[in-house]
Amino acid sequence: MSYVVIRDGNNVEIIEEEDFSVDKKEKYLHRLIEENPQIILKDITKKYVVTVASHLKLPSGGELDLLLIDSSGNLIVVELKREKGHREAIAQLLDYASDLQQMDENEIFSSETSKFKSLEGIYRSFYADEEEFTYEDFRENFVKSITDPAEIWLLLVSYTIGDDTRRLAEWLRNFGVRIFCVEFDYFKSENKEIFVPKLLSIEDIKRIERRKLTETQEKYLRFFSKLLSEFKEIKPRATERRATADNWLQIPTGFGPIHFEWLLCGREPNKVLEVGLHFEYADETINQKLLDYFKSKEGDLKKEIGDLKFRKLGNKWRKIYVEKVVGSLDNALNSEEVKDWAVEMMVRFYDVFKESGKINEAVQTLKKD
Repeated sequence: MSYVVIRDGNNVEIIEEEDFSVDKKEKYLHRLIEENPQIILKDITKKYVVTVASHLKLPSGGELDLLLIDSSGNLIVVELKREKGHREAIAQLLDYASDLQQMDENEIFSSETSKFKSLEGIYRSFYADEEEFTYEDFRENFVKSITDPAEIWLLLVSYTIGDDTRRLAEWLRNFGVRIFCVEFDYFKSENKEIFVPKLLSIEDIKRIERRKLTETQEKYLRFFSKLLSEFKEIKPRATERRATADNWLQIPTGFGPIHFEWLLCGREPNKVLEVGLHFEYADETINQKLLDYFKSKEGDLKKEIGDLKFRKLGNKWRKIYVEKVVGSLDNALNSEEVKDWAVEMMVRFYDVFKESGKINEAVQTLKKD
């Protein structure tokens, strides 16, 4: 029997593992993931994810547990099993995916179980009036997901995944099917529940990501790889993360929803490079309080960093940042001045907010309130 140890100040609590299926119904697991889809997707994507529909009715009469979408427009079909995930669940996932791809956009969003009325509504929930990722690109990825069997992601989530199920999923991935299994450990005490999701075959995720990069994604990967490499030379213990092919790259602060970020946003020929500190708690009020806390110290922060901006990011997140107009991705990639500026500013942000203890002070102040 496994257990976890939680230390809070001088108090130490030991919580033992339990069989999730003993006293939990499938709808309990369903609701948990529906409201917090990122908890099963951290190893699959670093993008933000929301639930498109729950219990979506399919043309054949079947019912899809969850349909998710990430902030790039990629769809993820999720099948949930509170007990052991059997091979039959894999067949069910494939059946649901093929059924979903018989539906068009209007059918998905006109469903009474859909949480959004349109694809653009989802896009705006991620980006509001920002142009960090264009709607055209977002829509293109969505269309691929509902038309190309190789583009939609399939995910089986279960308390335990059987070896036969894992073997079948691995075999299907050899043929280009993006199907993955997540199982989780479950720990419970009198007033706490701890879920520890584990993606099986994480190396296959990395291989798929490497295999299908567009020319633009290759450029983002090269650009942020260069920034990260130079930043790590200055701050070697700041992060073990690798660059990705997204238009952003995060540096952790030690507080999960709070991170530093390089971000290339906007459209060419007016593309802008941002370096900033992002607050991305699920609760918007926490993000606003953190922004207000640092806004009250704006004068001192500007002396240490420069001309800071304080604003919303999407519908509920907040950010403090500096920006530089770079025009195009190629300009950013080929300019040593731009790359030097980006690294220098990230080092300043890291020193001023992280190493000085300012982020920790802000979080502790909020806890007292």
